[in-house]
Amino acid sequence: MKLLKNFSAVSITFLFVLCFSQTTVLAQDKWLNVQSKNFRMIGNASEKDIRRVGTKLEQFREAFRQIFPRIKFNSAIPTNVVVFKSEKSFRAFKPVDESGKRSDWVAGYFQAGEDVNYIVLPIEGEKENTYQTIFHEYVHFLINNDMGRSVPPWFNEGLAEYYDKFLIENDQKVTLGGLDNNHLLLLRNSKLIPFDTFFNIDHYALHRQERGGVGLYYAQAWALMHYLMQGNNGARNPQLSKFVSLVMSGKKPEAAFGEAFETDYATMERELKKYIEQRSFRIQIATFKEKLTFDSDMKTTPFSDADAKAILGDLHYRSNRLADSEALLKESLKLDPNSIQGNMSYGLLKARQRNFPEARKALEKAVSLDDTNYNVHYQYAYALSREGMDENNFVREYNAELAEKMRLSLRKSIALNPNFAKSFELYAFVAVVQNEGTDEAINYLRRGLALAPGNQWFQLRLAELYRQKEDS
Repeated sequence: MKLLKNFSAVSITFLFVLCFSQTTVLAQDKWLNVQSKNFRMIGNASEKDIRRVGTKLEQFREAFRQIFPRIKFNSAIPTNVVVFKSEKSFRAFKPVDESGKRSDWVAGYFQAGEDVNYIVLPIEGEKENTYQTIFHEYVHFLINNDMGRSVPPWFNEGLAEYYDKFLIENDQKVTLGGLDNNHLLLLRNSKLIPFDTFFNIDHYALHRQERGGVGLYYAQAWALMHYLMQGNNGARNPQLSKFVSLVMSGKKPEAAFGEAFETDYATMERELKKYIEQRSFRIQIATFKEKLTFDSDMKTTPFSDADAKAILGDLHYRSNRLADSEALLKESLKLDPNSIQGNMSYGLLKARQRNFPEARKALEKAVSLDDTNYNVHYQYAYALSREGMDENNFVREYNAELAEKMRLSLRKSIALNPNFAKSFELYAFVAVVQNEGTDEAINYLRRGLALAPGNQWFQLRLAELYRQKEDS
């Protein structure tokens, strides 16, 4: 049986900080596009403010890269950063819940996607916590890219909590693993989650807990990570790596724990409780030889109102706010019918709505406007892939013409950007569905896994292709 994963899955992480409110983006705003080495920033804030945001993000990424040289940082997924000049212009783009109620308390967020990520924040009223949450979720993004989503949640959340206190002084001195006094207060007034429960909570169980239980879990994950990395001058740090490796290889947590740490749960629980109660803590400070400056490498270009509305419409599309997305994308195309982003995002929206004639029309126009844009070719193939699916996103076979169109577009996308691994995965999926082109698809997926070694969908597709090759 040939199945397709749901390509429309999107996750949003919110920042739990109280904020103000107001209406929408003003049409007369001046929009800018600022490209740094690893982030594309679009904003109606001043160029100076947009560049400052880019510098903070680049500094965090570079500091993390230098401290963890073995982690794969060259992700196949680009990250757009939308920088609003005020709470008023940001308000309409705050996340909404399932009932459609806007989350006015959100001060900024990181939205992970399968082919593009968004970081969204306002400059006005900017707080340390704004970046703390963004750093937290960016760590998740890096971990998932390198290690996969099967990494245990206590490690994933603990590491993100540990590093989201990132602080840099004079562009050179970096502090990591700063104390979280809220976590300490909660832990000192609560009973620790027993390790035989704590290490067996998976992602599904974690997100079904009530807020209080989740808060305690996050606090304990942070404290455990802090202890294992900094306690006793970092003596247990190598054991932490061994423990995670054993668990991810399939060993039961308790057995892996005993092998890695050479002790039992009860002993380590006592050690952790004692660590939490102490008065002074060791933190990680790194001073780099050269200052982490990035401003001179950034390039600023004007951004039209049409393209700004297209990006914001795409942001709504990625947030599953389809009506809001359609309104903005129509405004974009009314201002400029030849907006590449506008046509591309409108085509994706129409494909999601299963209006495939309109989807093809918009995406084919985007291709004709810029035949050298790898993303346009990928999105065209992606929209075509949905034509043969039922409403549950399942497909048994594509007609030969449709399959060949997808393959041609994906080959173009890969030739234009060999580092965008999603093209490899979709090409492999078409090969699985059609039961043809297996060897070429295997080669593509191997290249994709070199870019994103932790991507479980790539691994699954590769296994399907090998099984298909054996059966043929």
